Amino acid sequence: MPVYAMKVTSKTAHEKTDQLFIYTFESPEQGERTIVANLTNVYEVGDVAGIAIEGTILPGVVIQPRKVFGIHSQGMAMGKVDAELDADLTAHFDADRGPRTFTVTVEVQVEAPYAEDAEKVARKAIGKGEGKVLSAETAE
Repeated sequence: MPVYAMKVTSKTAHEKTDQLFIYTFESPEQGERTIVANLTNVYEVGDVAGIAIEGTILPGVVIQPRKVFGIHSQGMAMGKVDAELDADLTAHFDADRGPRTFTVTVEVQVEAPYAEDAEKVARKAIGKGEGKVLSAETAE
């Protein structure tokens, strides 16, 4: 799903924590969305921001609707932008990339009587989440 330019129409402090704001973002095509956001990017009424809507894929996360301290949050505010409302900002925020080929180098230490056995033990250890990723590079 894309990241769209939307305007802040309201901002209130979250009553349960001083680390969050509750924003309402609007645009003609996307309508109104409530988003709970931390203090990394602070917006004022009238600001235009990139909004990752539900289903948007970002590094390490897929945006899903969720409750934050009891408030439904319908996306993620990505930062202020200078764009027309409803502009597709997906490429600007490097969102929704398709699968690419990576070469991942993993190091894991295991004990085994022979090298042939070590590989089997290592594969099991990696499957359990053990080991350390040394690098992840695109194969392109």
